[in-house]
Amino acid sequence: MRIIKTFLLVVSVILSPVLNAQNSPIPMLEQTANNIIATLKEHKSSLKNNPNIIYNAVESNLLPIVDVAGMSRSVLGRQAWSKATDTQKSQFSKAFTRLVIRTYSSPLAQYTDESVQFLPLRGSLNSRFLRVNSIIIRAEGQNIPLSYSLVDKNGQWKIYDISVEGVSLLQSFRSQFASALQNSSIDDVIKLMEQKQLKRAS
Repeated sequence: MRIIKTFLLVVSVILSPVLNAQNSPIPMLEQTANNIIATLKEHKSSLKNNPNIIYNAVESNLLPIVDVAGMSRSVLGRQAWSKATDTQKSQFSKAFTRLVIRTYSSPLAQYTDESVQFLPLRGSLNSRFLRVNSIIIRAEGQNIPLSYSLVDKNGQWKIYDISVEGVSLLQSFRSQFASALQNSSIDDVIKLMEQKQLKRAS
């Protein structure tokens, strides 16, 4: 009996990433969205004058489920990433993380009781990549389509791109910094990212 229990334990450990990967990411995304919206509602009157409320909500709720390292490599490009030193990679990832937080947070300052509706999942949960579509429901004006692209990272779904009204955040950053890399060094690009996030913060 002890041998059987040990065998089952080993099998469960081996299979757990597979089982987790087959779970729908929608509950995770819904929980994240609900947590952020709850913060926005609670501090609605202070959002415009105190953006740190939004930054902290995004950082604590959204950032843990974002594949920051994968996005950083993709934005910088395989060739530039392979040539970068460990220090440069770390600095780029940190600057990129701050920029993602600022970019995602910026429109949230205009929060006016919007809600998020997630659409039924399309595609196989056995795939390594998934796309989850949602709609930001607005009390006034047109609703806004919001899509999440996710990748299975060791049995856990991670966001590697967000598209708003069909515009990819990843592609937008990639095009910005690809052109900058043609005429500048990685260190210059890091400074450019820091300048961008400072402008968004001001």
